[in-house]
Amino acid sequence: MEFETIHIRKVDGTCGLCEEYSEKNSTTPAKISILSCEGACARGEVSRRAANLVAHSLAREETVRICLGGAFTKDAGQRNLVRRSTKCLSIEGCFVSCATRMIQGVLPDLDPEVIFADQLYETSLPFGIDEVSDEIFNTYASQVAEKVVAKYIKK
Repeated sequence: MEFETIHIRKVDGTCGLCEEYSEKNSTTPAKISILSCEGACARGEVSRRAANLVAHSLAREETVRICLGGAFTKDAGQRNLVRRSTKCLSIEGCFVSCATRMIQGVLPDLDPEVIFADQLYETSLPFGIDEVSDEIFNTYASQVAEKVVAKYIKK
């Protein structure tokens, strides 16, 4: 297996909102952590919206939404939520699996269940989010989120 080596500049502070959310969700029973592709393309947008629907609406009590940037770049609250989770779901926009590979870069023993959102709706999308209507994004994100909840959370 080949790897790329990266260097991330350390920062002294943390995002107060992120840490507050992490703390709030660390005091409850452990939950399923939800990671998502955060890509700038349309498939990444569907994935991101689906992850938010799962964690903040459809399975709010069972899940916690992870800020991928926070978990990847800082060993703080978001990464701790992943460590503490009962399982980790990684909703990917496409086969490149950026969210999964990023979190495994900092938590190499993590074995998330990977869900390819682009295989859960009927059509292919262009790259540009400006080429897709909000209605289409919401429709596809809802389809993905409902399938994720049914298969991985509320069996």
